[in-house]
Amino acid sequence: MTLPRWLGPGAVAFLLVWLLLLGAGRSRFFIDPGTFWHTTTGELILKDGFVRTDPYTFTFAGQWWVPYQWLGEVAMAGAHRVGGFDTQLLGAVTLLAAVFAWLAVRLWRTGLHPAVVASVVALALASAGSHFHVRPHLFTLAAMAAVAVALAEADVSRPKLNRLFWLIPLCAVWTNVHGGALGGIGTIGIVFAGWVLAWKLGRPAPVKNWRDAGLLLLVALGCGLSTLANPYGTDMVKTWLVIMNAGELREIIAEHRPFDVTASYAWPVLALALLYLLVLYGVKRSALRVSWLLPLVWLALSFSRCRHVSLFAVVTLVTVTAMWKHTRWALWLAARRPDLYQPGSARTRPWWAHVWAPALAVSLALGLQVARVPVPLIGSGWATHDPTAWPVDVLDALKEHEPRAGEPNRLFNSEYIYGGFVIYHAPGYKVFVDDRCELTGGPWLVNYVHAAEAPGAAVTDWQDRYGHFDFALTRTGTPFDEWFRAAPEWRPIKSAPTATFYTRRSH
Repeated sequence: MTLPRWLGPGAVAFLLVWLLLLGAGRSRFFIDPGTFWHTTTGELILKDGFVRTDPYTFTFAGQWWVPYQWLGEVAMAGAHRVGGFDTQLLGAVTLLAAVFAWLAVRLWRTGLHPAVVASVVALALASAGSHFHVRPHLFTLAAMAAVAVALAEADVSRPKLNRLFWLIPLCAVWTNVHGGALGGIGTIGIVFAGWVLAWKLGRPAPVKNWRDAGLLLLVALGCGLSTLANPYGTDMVKTWLVIMNAGELREIIAEHRPFDVTASYAWPVLALALLYLLVLYGVKRSALRVSWLLPLVWLALSFSRCRHVSLFAVVTLVTVTAMWKHTRWALWLAARRPDLYQPGSARTRPWWAHVWAPALAVSLALGLQVARVPVPLIGSGWATHDPTAWPVDVLDALKEHEPRAGEPNRLFNSEYIYGGFVIYHAPGYKVFVDDRCELTGGPWLVNYVHAAEAPGAAVTDWQDRYGHFDFALTRTGTPFDEWFRAAPEWRPIKSAPTATFYTRRSH
């Protein structure tokens, strides 16, 4: 089937991914607790300016805290003002669909059959999908794809290297959106160093002289210094280092844990890794480029912390595209299976052919959400919170008893992920803890998680240190829930299969 000239494959790829993620992400994209407090923090910055101390907990109230994703949080708050969680979901899905459609078009232009392209892109999408949440981290995925494409294209076509200076403003924006900028800058530095080394060893590289090497050094220095282009200065970098050095997080936070080859999310990642290694094996050693080894770096990082699998997926998709025509497999398919691979067969289309249909679809969805028109997938009211993950069934009780200014407001939450939920939905409470590990520190958070082994002793100790709790929100059936249910000074206000809300009997 041949598409008309006015409809590009990028538009088709975008719409397919877009609709798929809108359906699959209705509640799945809201599993991360950061979505809630990111939105609230963005709103706080828009109203009161930059935050520098913890505004949410009573355990760390007034302590140094830097919202190191402030620009992403402001964007989330802006989307929320427009159409609530529906518009946040729309923004996240649109960004992801745009990235994967762009990468799909690049692979299609090699001459591979659309079915082959769709299969490879689907594998990359499945590999990255376990980390698709409404949060600033998605910008890191998009920015890493842009960096990987820039490096891959420079590695083969050798454009003027001064064109890579655009990476500096990208890193400056990236710094203010998400701490993944550090990974992007590291990726740029690794490839630049590899190019210089390859040049000195006589291997293929875009560097041909010391002037080229000097240009790369200037770009790398500019990218590194761009991390200081933020309202918090060196405190931003300090926060990144706190998180990176908190090895304890691998024990308690799912996305910081080492890669688990037995987990369901691992199978597409391993399949994508095998595909990459197969394509890499097909490249002649004399034609090998430095940037084509980047997936090995991100695969190793993924085994260290599984949160990196989404970056491995997009870097691998870019690299497979760059390597393909240089492999023995491409020569074999072109000669024996031209129905699957025919170099030069992709028809060139104007840029607007890839854009108009996605732009129309997104505009329609945004219009429906602004007008509060309930339409499945694209309209208002589609995004929802999973009641098995969040205490939505006791939210009415939380709001009914939400403290006013000056009233007792200390709420103990037995699950740190509940902290973000309460911060957004019932901001009159001060929570005990949330998942901002840069605030609590790794050891404190680990002790909190293990305290469920002796809940009574933990509650007594914490109340001695932080003051008496006024309310409690527990996951139903957990040791903390059983302790509060049995304690004579506490009474349940509302209990549901997922969570139970308690208050002191003196209230």
